[in-house]
Amino acid sequence: MELFLQLVTFLANFMSILASSIVVYLFAFKRKSVSNLMSFVTNYAFQQSLSELKEKLEKLNDYNSKDSTERDVIIIILHEIAGQIRGNTKLKFHFAAQLDEINLLSSDRFRLTEPNKRALVSELRERLRHLNISNIDELVGDSP
Repeated sequence: MELFLQLVTFLANFMSILASSIVVYLFAFKRKSVSNLMSFVTNYAFQQSLSELKEKLEKLNDYNSKDSTERDVIIIILHEIAGQIRGNTKLKFHFAAQLDEINLLSSDRFRLTEPNKRALVSELRERLRHLNISNIDELVGDSP
């Protein structure tokens, strides 16, 4: 049993050294490729956030603020959108003004009218569209 434990320990240490050597090699000689891969992964994750936000906007657009039961659902969705924006630094920067409007509409039931909700949804859609195009340009390498 002792021999087995020593063998397993040796193999584990050897694999750690091997994995570390691969990482050092990649960072030393393939830095650009690793950097491109990391950029792609972060852009993909950001793209997923944009898609989720768009889905929430579509769901928000389906409800009418004139109906009191739907108004509660609208407020919940507005809070979800605000939470998602606050949780993402890049979204928080791009949606700062809209975040204030979302907070106003979700905290004051009298301000939450159908025209205000539709204006907010349209504005968020346009911002999302612009951000989506910027993100794709960044991914392709066309950004300044």
